[in-house]
Amino acid sequence: GLLGLAPAFWLAHRLAGLLIRPLPQLIAVAERVARGEPAARLLPTRADEAGRLIAAFNGAIEALQRANRAVAAEQQQLAAVLQTMGGGVILADADGRVRRVNPAAVELLEVQRQPVVGASLAELLRHHRLIEAWQACRQNGAPQSVAHEVSGREQDAFWQVNISKLTADESEGYLVLIQDLSEIHRLQSVRRDFMSNISHELRTPLAAVKALIETVHDTALDDPEVARRFLQQAEAEVETMGQMVEELLELSRIESGMVPLTLAPARVSDIILPVLERFQPQAERGALTLTVEIEPDLPSVMVDIERIRRVMANLVHNAVKFTPAEGKVRVRAYTSDEERPAGRQRGEGDERMIVIEVRDSGVGIPAADLPRIFERFYKADRARSRGGTGLGLAIARHLVQAHGGELWVRSKVGKGSTFSFSLPPAD
Repeated sequence: GLLGLAPAFWLAHRLAGLLIRPLPQLIAVAERVARGEPAARLLPTRADEAGRLIAAFNGAIEALQRANRAVAAEQQQLAAVLQTMGGGVILADADGRVRRVNPAAVELLEVQRQPVVGASLAELLRHHRLIEAWQACRQNGAPQSVAHEVSGREQDAFWQVNISKLTADESEGYLVLIQDLSEIHRLQSVRRDFMSNISHELRTPLAAVKALIETVHDTALDDPEVARRFLQQAEAEVETMGQMVEELLELSRIESGMVPLTLAPARVSDIILPVLERFQPQAERGALTLTVEIEPDLPSVMVDIERIRRVMANLVHNAVKFTPAEGKVRVRAYTSDEERPAGRQRGEGDERMIVIEVRDSGVGIPAADLPRIFERFYKADRARSRGGTGLGLAIARHLVQAHGGELWVRSKVGKGSTFSFSLPPAD
């Protein structure tokens, strides 16, 4: 019996060896796959159960690698979207630890901590209203929306912040979206101020005309001389309103591009000197020194000369009007490829520009008014009692921009102002 069983044991041992022989190889390949080797495979050299096991194992590896590639592609797409988004995005886990953050959020929140990933969400948000909104979202699960104004910077910022759970399961974490609406908020303020200013500017002459007409009607009908004087004053007020309406229409046409420019080469002196001759008598009456300095061999500029003279006249008129007696007004023209208004950098391919500046020793402009000095109807404190429509600088800026240049200002209260604008050379 023992002799009969010996071949059976030998055959069973042989079959068991054939079945378990691939196992060490499978284990070795599995370890290589776990280490991230993409080419780890076993060649199925057999057609039995072991061969089918090796084929299935290879198929499982390929499916796993396809899934990994798909996840990696999605991760790259998500990273690219976060990188290019203009708004700030923060992804945090249920404990409030940051898992992802894009550059826009880092810039908006002025994050100093490095690394950012792993930091507390409260540490990044910093502002108590935003932290309270996150805590409210954490407690009741409802999305939170906060309009938050950030002060203490060079310019105040206005944010719209939305905080919500990623899913209904709190363990999934939170999504924080930060939109910088500062420009929209500023434009809304400008619109409100514009409506308020135009109402005020029109109401004043209208009230004056009404009062003059009522005075003539009630008391001056029998006195032609007095009636004539009142009617002349009313006529002046009507002319003021007419000038305001014309300037508004002109500004609207310029902004919409409906004003064609007749461009031609012109010497800078032909722009400056006629304007200075026009204002020389006014400067002499105010005991002002009016000087001009034009750089030798200055290139011609490509301009609509009448419209640029209008810009020049506006700047010189303001300088003379807001400079006290014994003051100085200097006009200078020069070539510069370095002079740029604040916030504008010289771009690649920019050409050298001709700069014309009007500098006065007048009362100056408060720093708070400088960012808005070129808005329609906006008047700095120094101009509130000096008349004018408040449209001259807005028209001047748009005319200069239509010529491919820029108009900017530097000023200090009590030290005077320097208005400068650039024009492209004709060559």
